[in-house]
Amino acid sequence: MSTSELFLSENEIKSFLSGFGQNSDYMYGYEGEEFGICPFITFYILNSDDEVLLIADKILSICNVFEEEIIDKPLNLFYRNEDSHWKKIVKKKPNKKDIITDVTKALESDLFYFMGASSADSNLQSAQWAYSAMLSQASAYSYLKITFSSKWYKNNKNKWEEFVERCLKEFNPIQSYSGYEIGNSTQLSSISPEFETAERIFTDYFYGLDIDHPAAMAFHSHYDEDGFEYLPVLGAGLRTPTWCFLLSPYWIEKLGLSEEQIRLKLNDPRITITKLPDPINPEKFSLWIRLGELSLYPVEEGVPDLLVMANELIKPIRCNDLKLTTLDAWDDDPNPRFDIENSPQWIARFDKDSHWPEGKRVNKIHAVQLEQNTIKVLGGEICPKTGEWYSPANDMQKRHFNQGEIMPEIKDNSWGETIWYLVE
Repeated sequence: MSTSELFLSENEIKSFLSGFGQNSDYMYGYEGEEFGICPFITFYILNSDDEVLLIADKILSICNVFEEEIIDKPLNLFYRNEDSHWKKIVKKKPNKKDIITDVTKALESDLFYFMGASSADSNLQSAQWAYSAMLSQASAYSYLKITFSSKWYKNNKNKWEEFVERCLKEFNPIQSYSGYEIGNSTQLSSISPEFETAERIFTDYFYGLDIDHPAAMAFHSHYDEDGFEYLPVLGAGLRTPTWCFLLSPYWIEKLGLSEEQIRLKLNDPRITITKLPDPINPEKFSLWIRLGELSLYPVEEGVPDLLVMANELIKPIRCNDLKLTTLDAWDDDPNPRFDIENSPQWIARFDKDSHWPEGKRVNKIHAVQLEQNTIKVLGGEICPKTGEWYSPANDMQKRHFNQGEIMPEIKDNSWGETIWYLVE
C-alpha cells in the first residue's frame, strides 16, 4: 500500500459494495492480497502451561472434523511453524502425530505455536474456508479461528450449529465470537495495512462488521499476582457482539447476574440462548447467545435493536480500550485506520449517546418506529397484502406481489435473511 495514496477511492468503495451485494464471495484488492467480507468464529481458550498439548490435541481433532465433515472446497495452503511459512498442499498436510511432536519440541524454547490452513491461493487473501490456531504458554489465550463460507452456511445452518456446539463443549472457551469480518484468519500475528484500512472503511457501512485479531487481542493478566490488568486486550473485557458470543463462568461472575437475569435482559424471540454445563464445576455454566440471523446490518437501515440489547448486557464488562490494529500507521498516511480516539467510539457504537458512524447514523428510535408501522414478511412466507414490496436483500428494488403469493427468498445475498417491506 502506498504511503501517499488512498488504498480505496470512493469509486472503488462503491464498486466493492455493489459487487459484494450481488455476490457474497466477491473480493477486491491487489493480486494475491484481495479482501472480502467473510463469516468467522473464534474460540479463546484459557489454559495453563501444562495443558498446552491437550489443547493442541483438541484443536487438531476439531480441525480434522472441519475438513472432513464441513468444508465443500479443498484446503490449498498450510502453515509450517518451524520456518513461519505458508506452504502449498501438494499431497497431504502433516498428520496429527507429527504436529504434536513438533509442538512439543517447539514449545521447549518458544512461548507460542501457530498452525493453520486455507482454501485461498495466498495467506494474504480472504478465504472461503480457513482456520488458524495459536497455542500459548504465556499470558495469552490459546485460540482457534475458523472462516466459513456464507453460501454454504445458508444451506447448512443446523449442521453448522451442531459443529459449533461441539467445539464449545470440547474447548470450554473463556470467550468466543462469531459474525462477519474482513476475512483475515490466515494473517496470524499481524494484519496487513490494506486489510486494517478496509476494516476501518467498511465499519462505516455495516454495524454487523466485527474486528477480530486473535493473536493480538488474546493477551490477559488473569494469573498476575499483583492484580495488574492490561486494558487494550480481551483479557480486560468482552468485545461488542455482532451476532454470536459466549458468556463463560468467569465473565458471568464478573457481570454479577444470574442466568434468569441475563435471559430477561435478552428477552426476545429472535435470540437463542444455549446453556452449556461447565465440565470442571457442575454448579457453573456458559451461555452461548445467538442474536437472530447472521447479518451485516447496513447503517442505512438503522441501529440494530438486538445488538443494542447485547451491548447493554455486556457493557459493565466491555473492553472499552480494545486495540483494533496490529500495526501503527506511518506519518502522513492518508488511509483511514482505527486509532486511540476512534477505537473506543466503535466499541461503544450501540450506546445511546453514540454518533457512530459520524454523519451516517440513523436515529434508533426512528428505525424502531419504522419497523412497527411497516408491514413486513420473511422470504418463504405468504404475502399478506397486494402491493409493491422492497427488501434490502434485493438491493431495495421494488417488486409487485399479490396477496396469497409466496414471498421469495433472495439466495446468496449479503444482508442475511430476506425481509420484505410493503410500500405504503
